[in-house]
Formats: sequence, structure tokens, C-alpha cells
Amino acid sequence: MKKKIFFFKKTVFNSNRTFRKNIIWFIILTKNNKIGIGECNPILDQFALKNLKNFEIELKNLSKMILYFKKTEICFYYKYISYSSILFGLEQAFLSLKNKFPMLYHSKFTYGIEGIPINSLMWLNSFNKDKKYAMKKMENQIIEGFSLIKMKVNMKFINDQYFILKEIKRKYPFLKIRVDANGCFENIQKAFYYLNKFYDLGMIDFMEQPISYGNWKDMSEICKKSKLPIALDEELANIHELKKKTKLLDFIKPQYIILKPSINGGFIGSEEWILEATKRKIKWYISSSLESNIGINAIAQWTFIMQKKYKKFNVHGLNTGILYVNNWISPLEIKNGSIWYNPSIKWKIKMLFNK
Repeated sequence: MKKKIFFFKKTVFNSNRTFRKNIIWFIILTKNNKIGIGECNPILDQFALKNLKNFEIELKNLSKMILYFKKTEICFYYKYISYSSILFGLEQAFLSLKNKFPMLYHSKFTYGIEGIPINSLMWLNSFNKDKKYAMKKMENQIIEGFSLIKMKVNMKFINDQYFILKEIKRKYPFLKIRVDANGCFENIQKAFYYLNKFYDLGMIDFMEQPISYGNWKDMSEICKKSKLPIALDEELANIHELKKKTKLLDFIKPQYIILKPSINGGFIGSEEWILEATKRKIKWYISSSLESNIGINAIAQWTFIMQKKYKKFNVHGLNTGILYVNNWISPLEIKNGSIWYNPSIKWKIKMLFNK
């Protein structure tokens, strides 16, 4: 087990938190000259963040159990795992041990034949200076090949952000925007006011989490009456029982759900959400949770498999690895609005194997 601190290139923030650095744990398995690596990243999991001491103790105990039992089937360890990001890390470690890291799944993605379309991301600090700076930043993302941009919004900047989008729409009518409110509207009336305002722009794909999670009644009303489609994100966190998942989807009836394997019960828990959403004709897309390139590599490989399996080719949110100063050098590349795996580039992760 190894622990590493990753530093953000710039301090970034959303409506709820400021991010300067991130501590990530790695599970490293070796067997018969094969290596498996899994990333346990609790940064967006409130349950884990409140109990980081217990989180690390559980990881250490799990490491001892794996050495003792020598079982490499994830189901054997379910009962010993309390945290979603630990489950996700162990899934990655076993899959990459089986297929030899960095492979979790062999596919046209890992052979460098096909990429996965992704959105770019405008954090709130992009709006800290002036409108011209934010406009320039958005235009740079369009020049890089992105036709869909996800924009974080909050009450401090929202009127400026609306003005910027109006200008961008005039210059780039093909552009689509996903608005991520991170629950910044304190009541349903304010949420509807801005939902209508953003709808009038005619360029918004959907709004993500307009009000804080946990208020199912108001969220249900918003999903029912909003002219803009609504996506649930934080609302899904730490809901792992199938019965509660179906209850939430049937009660709130969102148009989209956003899945982050490190928060939504790893690959197995996230696919359960996909299955239930598909039954109800709810759209889904997959996002990373500020992982390093090891975690994003795993999510991207799995995302590609899910797209093929469910025949849903969405634009996903898998580009946050570029935020770190000291990220691993990896074959992951972002070009023309997609994430690609370039097999000719070698991983540089020696630090994980230093004693």
C-alpha cells in the first residue's frame, strides 16, 4: 500500500469546496511477476473524508487479509469494505493483476484505435478575474476541439456567467454547455428562476444538481417542471442498496444521472445504477472524481466497455487528471475533445515500487 499527495496546478473550487491538494492511496498487488494497481481516492466522498483515520485503518486491514487469504475475487472482500473508493481501488487492483497493469479490459480504446468523447471543464476560479479572461479560456477549449463544456456555477458569479454564455452562443452557435450547480440554489424558487433563464439561451444540455442532495420532494418537483433536463450527481452518493436506488429513481425521475465509480460503489455499484436507469429510459454518463491518471485510466477503460455493452455513446467527464502538477506520466492523451490511450507511451510509476 502506498500513499501520495497530489498538488493541483491551480487552486480550484466549486460551490462547496476549495481544492489545493489531494491524498490518494494505492493498492499494489504482485503475483507471478504480474502487477495489479488500484487507486483509492476519497476526495469527493464525504463519508470517507469525515473518517480518514478509519479509512486508512480499513485499507491496512484489507491489505493483511489479502496477504493471508490470497483470494483475488472481489466478492470475497465485500463484507470487509465500508468505503466506496476502497471497493473501487480493489476492483482496479484485481482486474489489472489479472490482465497485467495497465490493462483492465482489452478493447479498441486500449489499443489506441478509438477515443472516448469528453467534455472540458470550467471551474469557478476561471471567473475570478474578468469576463474577458473567462471568455478567452472558453474559446481556448473550443479551439482544442471541445464542442461540449461543463461549467461550474454559483451565486457569486452566475450573472456574469450568463452574460458570458450569451456572448459565446452568439460566436459559437454549435457549442453545448452542461451547467453544474453543485446544489448552489438555496430554494426551489431560485432554482426555477435560473433554470428558466439558462433554458432561454438554447445551448444548455442539462443542469446538474440544482439544489442540495437529500431533498427528494423538491428535486422531484424540479425534474417534473423544469424546461431544462436535470442531472443527479451528489444525490446518488453513498446510496448502495438496490432497493434505495430504485426508490430514488422512481420518486425523483431525473432525466440524467452522473456516475463516479469512486463514490457510487465502484464498477459493480455504478453498473447497477446504469441498469436501473436504462430500464427507466434515464440517460447516464460517467465522470471521474479528481483521480490521478491511474484512476482515470481505469474509469476510461471501463467507460468504453459500458458504452459498447449498453450501446450508449455519451460525452463523459474524464479529463480531470490534467489538474495535477505531479501526476503520473501515462499514455492517456486528450485531443479533439476526446480522451485517447496511446500504447506507444510508457507509464512512469516507479515511485509506487520504492521501499
